[in-house]
Amino acid sequence: MKVLHLISGGDEGGAKTHVLTLLNELNHAMDITLVCLMKRSFSDAAEALGINTLIIEQKQRYNLKVIKTIIKILDKGYDLLHCHGARANFVGMLIKKRYNIPIVTTLHSDYKLDFENSLYKKLIYTGINAFSLKHMDYYIAITHEFKRMMLDRGFDENKFFVAYNGLDLLPKEKPYDIEAFLSSYQIPFDTRFTYIGIAARLHPVKGISVFLKAAKELLKFNKHLIFLIAGDGEKKYTEKCKAYVKKHHLENHIKFLGLVKNMSVFYQSIHINVLTSHSESFPYALLEGGGFALPTIASSVGGIPEMIEHNITGLLFRDGNYLELARYMKELVDSTKKREQLGQQFRRKIEDNFSSKNMAKTHMNIYQSILRGIKNESSQ
Repeated sequence: MKVLHLISGGDEGGAKTHVLTLLNELNHAMDITLVCLMKRSFSDAAEALGINTLIIEQKQRYNLKVIKTIIKILDKGYDLLHCHGARANFVGMLIKKRYNIPIVTTLHSDYKLDFENSLYKKLIYTGINAFSLKHMDYYIAITHEFKRMMLDRGFDENKFFVAYNGLDLLPKEKPYDIEAFLSSYQIPFDTRFTYIGIAARLHPVKGISVFLKAAKELLKFNKHLIFLIAGDGEKKYTEKCKAYVKKHHLENHIKFLGLVKNMSVFYQSIHINVLTSHSESFPYALLEGGGFALPTIASSVGGIPEMIEHNITGLLFRDGNYLELARYMKELVDSTKKREQLGQQFRRKIEDNFSSKNMAKTHMNIYQSILRGIKNESSQ
């Protein structure tokens, strides 16, 4: 089986982790080629993993010369085209009009929220992506909740598959120098402190303000706490978050780390992993923390309840309810035993259900189902 994966190549965060983890596994079982429409860290990382990576520069979204080049690649006998993201969906739709190949796209996020950080992009690209999605042959939703959301919007149930994100569970890494990591951000390393972290881009949809309000509430009762925010984002929202911290004199307890290149040392530096998003799919920020057996507190939105079972593999709070979040934080700060229990149970669930091997196996089954269905149709 030969599958061509198409992506913009500028992706970061969960989509980047998903595609690279998936292709790294699939590369052992089938003929995989990745086409990136720009050269960024994404394509560099893919090449470093040994994935056959082609870069076809598309300087602007409306430069359609790339279509001819991709069609020439498809002529080499590919069975399926797999798209990831809005730009790839648009190019894939146009390829479909000129070339007979089944096209599947993965829904990594809610397409209606993808361009919330820019009014111009939201007005233009959200509609284009919605139109492109309507012309795909098949869809892979990374949660059942995402599938239900798309069906509510009128998409065809018969074209849908579900495949959870998967984590590459390597043998436990050697401990990093946590004191040196914290020191690089002028953060004290103190065994009396509990370090609570969130890994998310600074964007309104990630609910960072909920995290900040909960931190402020908890600090009323316990000053031996440090809150770490790993991620960068849009300037206005970042400034707004930092202004809140300054206004309430929380600078000694809440630290903005910006983009952290080595997330392993970040997860080893914290005692509790938090996610406060208002909308989510199946976030790697939780899976990666769970890989380190971190106790997890997350908003009960999107596909998160499919990952986290409340009070068994983590704690779920109602979206936006910072008081409930603060209460759960306090519960875990006060109980080392409960932290260890939730963290270990989450790690076991990931091992059993959300490994990279499980994700790759599910995708291979999906590809085979698609191709079998097409063969059956052609024989009728």
